[in-house]
Amino acid sequence: MSEVRYEVTDRVAHVTIDRPDKRNAMDLEVFAQLAEQAARIQSDTQVGAVVVAGEGGTFSAGLDLATLGGLLGEGLDPTMIARLQATFTAYEELDVPVLAAIEGHCLGGGIQLAAACHLRAVAPSASMAVLEARWGLVPDLGGTYRLPRLVGMGRATELAMTARRFDAEEALATGFAELALPAEDPQAAAHEHAARWAAGPGSVRRIPRLVRENLLRERTEALAAEIAAQEAAVAGPDVREAVTAHLEGREPRFEGR
Repeated sequence: MSEVRYEVTDRVAHVTIDRPDKRNAMDLEVFAQLAEQAARIQSDTQVGAVVVAGEGGTFSAGLDLATLGGLLGEGLDPTMIARLQATFTAYEELDVPVLAAIEGHCLGGGIQLAAACHLRAVAPSASMAVLEARWGLVPDLGGTYRLPRLVGMGRATELAMTARRFDAEEALATGFAELALPAEDPQAAAHEHAARWAAGPGSVRRIPRLVRENLLRERTEALAAEIAAQEAAVAGPDVREAVTAHLEGREPRFEGR
């Protein structure tokens, strides 16, 4: 039985961890299937956006404790950790917008998966924590790299050291999350956000990578990257379609290229 569901609707790929009896905790099979779905999306030109979520009102309680015990039982295997890290990085590297739709628990590995997505949307039920310190560990699935870029170095340090919970309101206030979801049917609202991006111009696909990579570039290199991205946008059909649709008084029909 699949533990990570994959469905495409309105050009939005929904990647859903489906272990509600385990609060969508991630074992090695979940990681393997998450990696498979990321590769599937990258090769599918019909997908224009992604929603990553968990089944049953919970995003993910993090790494399955049985899996954690197995990983540590014979000493740490750095190559295994690197493979798990690569799974989350695969979502960050997708060339379509990726939204983490967070309900309920989003803990440990779960919050690190959410941080690897391009944007995060939180329902009122969301409860997040960087839990690794509770187990005597450090966040090792990208948390110490991505969280400071979202909430700042001091806040990321505090969250990782204390392992405290924080709610949707704080997530939005600190910059961990960018979008608020309603209490009623939050996943439908997440889909609406993603469907708008999927129906948008090709520039929408280029922006997450451009912003992410320009954060690490010097100014001259970053400005040159903007020019290259703009050249690609203008060479495609969507800029012309946007102008034509405006002049004709109709909604644009973008190809997403």
